[in-house]
Amino acid sequence: MPTPPRGARPVSGGTSALDLPRTPTGVQQVLHALRARTPRRGAGLPAEPRWRSEFVDRTAKGPRTSLRAFGYADAELGRWGRRVDDTAVAGPLRLLTEEGLAALTEVCDGLERAAGTTRFIATRRVRGADLLSPFINNMIRDRVFLLACSRLVGVPLVPHPLRIPTAQINYSAGQGRREIVRWHRDGMDYVFTIQLSGEEDYEGGRFTYFQGRTDEFPGDGPGDPRVREAPCRERGATLFLHGSRIFHAVTPVTDGRRVVLVLSFFCPYFARQDSNTFWHLAGDDGIPATAVAWLRLKWPVRNPAVDFSLRAGSPVVTWADLDRD
Repeated sequence: MPTPPRGARPVSGGTSALDLPRTPTGVQQVLHALRARTPRRGAGLPAEPRWRSEFVDRTAKGPRTSLRAFGYADAELGRWGRRVDDTAVAGPLRLLTEEGLAALTEVCDGLERAAGTTRFIATRRVRGADLLSPFINNMIRDRVFLLACSRLVGVPLVPHPLRIPTAQINYSAGQGRREIVRWHRDGMDYVFTIQLSGEEDYEGGRFTYFQGRTDEFPGDGPGDPRVREAPCRERGATLFLHGSRIFHAVTPVTDGRRVVLVLSFFCPYFARQDSNTFWHLAGDDGIPATAVAWLRLKWPVRNPAVDFSLRAGSPVVTWADLDRD
């Protein structure tokens, strides 16, 4: 049995966690793609705080767990020279200062009016939040923020070049609405979640993941000890997940309100190994909104660090940057 990430614990009532529905696959996934519509674009906020690099907590550190602890072999890990892409989970930790967290919360609360509903993965969400909010756009393209995220994961990161999935806000509320996040693995490899609600604000809404290979899910059935809860219910708690290699879900919020910002990043050096699949994206955003952007993502490049950074409208982050103080 692999050693669990520090602070993680088996889910109490594991049966209910495994009873959550899974994201549709195969023909059902294609049908979702045919029915899906490009996320609507609201007017954003009439006014919002200004992003500042000082909002990043430069002392942010947290526990890190390797993909090997999830059962992945060395030969399955991405490599660039002597560098290995081996982080499965990092955190929880505090990535933003209190002032930065308050400003981000204000922005995400204001964007709730643009939220749409879907039955694909997350029930109620805003996709492409950075296209609506200058604050979020500037945050995820700020060099200080990107370096902090990259150093936590151990690989150079830029915002994902596919713009619609880059920043998503998930909203969940109780009162019988049963808003959930289904069991799924992400189309993106590098995913950060930032809790904007504290555990005192809601009941349920537990971030749950399967500590094993994706081809082993759902393991031995209800009560499988590899179904674990990440201890990230504190407001401001930030968790990294190698999303494409880990099945995860969020249990229903039974009371109160839970808001989480989900950010998807991209490592230019592992562009050719990127796990993104067309139908995974199209199931959320529809075929027309996905086709052109996805094909551009697959174009060959000569200098991945520069080319993909330009596509994402981001500063360039390199391996050398990770080694500097």
